[in-house]
Amino acid sequence: MKNRLSVIIPVYNGEKYLEETLEGLITQTVEDFEVIIIDDGSTDRTAEIAKKYCEEYNGFFYIYQDHEGVYAARNRGIEKAKCEYLLFLDCGDTLTENSVEAIFECSDKYDADIITGRCWYNGDIEYEYDKNLDILATMPQVEMLESSLLKNSELGAKAIRKKLFDLYKLRFYNLSAYGEMLLIMQAVMKGVKISGCSELILEKTVKPIEDGYSQFEMPSYENLKSAVYVFSEIYKMGKAAILKQTGQCDGDESYCQEIVYTAYQFYIDKFYRRYWYMEERTIQLMKDEFEKYAPLTRPERFKKLQANNIDIRLPKIYTDKKEAAEAPVFTIFFDLTDEKEYRPFLRSLYAQTYPFFELLVSESRFNGGAFPDEFKKMENIRVLPDKDFHSQGRKTANAKNCLEIRNGKPMDIRTLRETCNSKMPAFFVQYVFAQKRKTLETRRTLKDKGFNIEQK
Repeated sequence: MKNRLSVIIPVYNGEKYLEETLEGLITQTVEDFEVIIIDDGSTDRTAEIAKKYCEEYNGFFYIYQDHEGVYAARNRGIEKAKCEYLLFLDCGDTLTENSVEAIFECSDKYDADIITGRCWYNGDIEYEYDKNLDILATMPQVEMLESSLLKNSELGAKAIRKKLFDLYKLRFYNLSAYGEMLLIMQAVMKGVKISGCSELILEKTVKPIEDGYSQFEMPSYENLKSAVYVFSEIYKMGKAAILKQTGQCDGDESYCQEIVYTAYQFYIDKFYRRYWYMEERTIQLMKDEFEKYAPLTRPERFKKLQANNIDIRLPKIYTDKKEAAEAPVFTIFFDLTDEKEYRPFLRSLYAQTYPFFELLVSESRFNGGAFPDEFKKMENIRVLPDKDFHSQGRKTANAKNCLEIRNGKPMDIRTLRETCNSKMPAFFVQYVFAQKRKTLETRRTLKDKGFNIEQK
């Protein structure tokens, strides 16, 4: 059967990454697929690159639209797709060379409506397999209420039958973020057949931390509102599915508890751990959501949530940034001399998964022109006179643990959290911090990439 898979690639100003994504498609071990590139109003060389591939390779198609956003671009791709399955691939991400063949083999073997495979996150400070996708990849048939389905939203690791989009009118909602989570769960909740594929590997590009957060990653008020809506809809769908299966649902079922727990953890990871980027109203909305879910959560589940996030002092939530700034665990002295290192280092610092630190900066560094404006508004920065900077900093430090930063290399985002969770006397913190940086830097390995998990 010709053209069994439509690969839909929305792209906006993707000249830096588009070629890598397309090269991963032309080296596939089979050819029975089409590629639809939706240019969402790019102003760089995206169109030139895309058209070059479309002219050179059969089955590659280029479509331009005015800038409407990634969800509108994906919807446009759905309308244009002609194949049995759809796979949505983000610009910069790649499929391993046998991914498409693996989809076809899984389809032939299981006749699945949704095929879900593995994902390797590949970046400078993040490099690991998606554990939840690995769980699903081992299952010939995935149950609709399998909890791991709640915890991944990588569209590039999934092939979904087009008839689901046509039959159930599935489309991406016009949200500021997290629309893929909702669409995947809408498809899942139709009771369709879902199968794991251990051979399919999406290589997900994790952008360098010095590039900063994208609009979808920022802990903004609009993004939090989208997340609230998505989890609210998922909770409703989950209760409806249980009610249909059992005839009753009071919200105490394990699946409902899993949804609530997942939502809690999502808000913590994507918002609260990015505390200093949040507006006051965003923090308050997050706290309101916690309070809304509290009566729905079993005590043992909340204890597990606390245990997994003991470093951030749950159940206390800081809604007052001044209060949070005065209660840090770490006082960090900004001692960089190379001005080129300022921005990449600061972005890695404020991307840390542990937010409760204060940053001390000398007046000359802060006002010298090289200190990035995007960080000057951070409420946990204190500017001290150059004279006796270190001695005054130690006298006025709000934390017992002081760290001096002279190495401007961007940090692994887990460094502060792992240092915080280490049990040690205060005088030993600097040494442990340095060792954690070294350990995390050497942790990266690609030796198991592509390993067949069925052989484990």
